Amino acid sequence: MSEINAGDWLKELPLQSENIGFRAEEMLQCAKCARTNPPTRRKCFYCGAELEISAPQSQFLKPNVRTFDSWEKAFNLILSSTVTDFDEAQTAEIAAGLKIEKELLRKIIESGKSLPVARVESEKEAEIGRSFLRQFGIDSIILSDETMNLEKPTRRLRRIEFEEGKLILILFNRDEIVEIAGEDLALIVTGAIYERKIEATEKRGRNGENKILETTETASDESLIDIYSRLDETGFRIMATGFDFSCLASEKGILANENLKKLAVKLALIAPNVKVVKDYLLIRELLGKIWEVEQKTDSQGLKRESFRKFNFGNLTTVNNLSQFTKYSRLQRNLL
Repeated sequence: MSEINAGDWLKELPLQSENIGFRAEEMLQCAKCARTNPPTRRKCFYCGAELEISAPQSQFLKPNVRTFDSWEKAFNLILSSTVTDFDEAQTAEIAAGLKIEKELLRKIIESGKSLPVARVESEKEAEIGRSFLRQFGIDSIILSDETMNLEKPTRRLRRIEFEEGKLILILFNRDEIVEIAGEDLALIVTGAIYERKIEATEKRGRNGENKILETTETASDESLIDIYSRLDETGFRIMATGFDFSCLASEKGILANENLKKLAVKLALIAPNVKVVKDYLLIRELLGKIWEVEQKTDSQGLKRESFRKFNFGNLTTVNNLSQFTKYSRLQRNLL
């Protein structure tokens, strides 16, 4: 049996099987302290200053995706590609980079629709997200909450009058009338608003823990239509309740939701070039993972149970009004 020389054997091993570092040209120099940083960093390791990241260097980064409160403004990364030929490993890598479920990403891609896949806090982060998706051949657009003008509410309509080649819009609870030429009606978005209310009565224990004694839950839904002219970006809203459907004349029925469908058809007929979007109800589950529905809990204060005995009540409300408005404004920006 031959003797193995450990020293000779170790000399034959490669010092490094692969390049685990970054090349000099890939490193980022801090504009503030002039020190170099790896391209995977957003801020300088030494002084904390923001690093200037070029397009080629952004390939090393993934977007910083997080959940936002309802009052926070964000930048939305909207998928605009219909590419579906990803293998399992690529789908998993993209989903991990966007911090979403792999199955959700697959459904969004297969839908072939322009839907949000991530929300980030800055345009810079959104550009990093675009670069990340571009590595997989996926096109996307950046749309900020500010661009969608979400702080400005959609104007509600009380009545519509159809005249020769134009629409007369009468606003709800306002002495304002707006005229839109038929050829200027650009977009019709249909959908529904769902609201769920949960009323709970709680008993507070001495150890600080609350015990739920009773809950009552109610739910409602209401159909609606948003319409936009070519010169308007915030649109007008028609709710099933509180709207005068006399414009349908003999076509007017008993049920408000059915009248709303008939009105959508009549609006499309007066504007031959109008875009009609009626898929919200089909894709709202996909939207809900990125654009979450609003939920708020309000205290109802003390509730008397018996003499000298009180419990606490609260009301939790969940609705998708904000989500639908985002989707509606997204469609307007896609025109």
